[in-house]
Amino acid sequence: MSSALYWVADHNLPWTGRLAIMARPRAGDWLEDEIAGWRAEGVDEVISLLELAEVRELALMTEEGLCQAQGMAFTTFPIPDRGVPDSRRQVAMLARRLSQDLASGRSVAVHCRAGIGRSSLLAASVLACAGLDVTAAFARIAQARGVPVPDTDEQRAWVRSFAEALPLLV
Repeated sequence: MSSALYWVADHNLPWTGRLAIMARPRAGDWLEDEIAGWRAEGVDEVISLLELAEVRELALMTEEGLCQAQGMAFTTFPIPDRGVPDSRRQVAMLARRLSQDLASGRSVAVHCRAGIGRSSLLAASVLACAGLDVTAAFARIAQARGVPVPDTDEQRAWVRSFAEALPLLV
């Protein structure tokens, strides 16, 4: 059994791939099965937003290699827990790349620790790249996740600011 994937509704989006958020995988003896489960659910690419200290604490040092062994791309993009990214430009580059991957039919799963704050921040940023209003983006993610997102008002404000600046972030 793998971590629950919360697929964001894809109607009225300009891509054929699917976008999901999720909590971090269980470690230890379960890690390989967790990752195989993601692949079986159709995930092509995993984005981890955990910081290195969390990766060590949660015993997820082999996550990247196990994802690659399952044929999934893996990207690490650390964001502080309950925090926001340091760079709008770097998030814009990642969100645009993920939007292109989704447009080409690839399915992307984003995880942080609980799959609520940082994951929804990045997912909303990807949806903003697709032209979705930030309020609608968070509503769509919250509906998929089954809990209010993101974790903090700071994260919500960051995505609003990001979406407003997006045309200038080349």
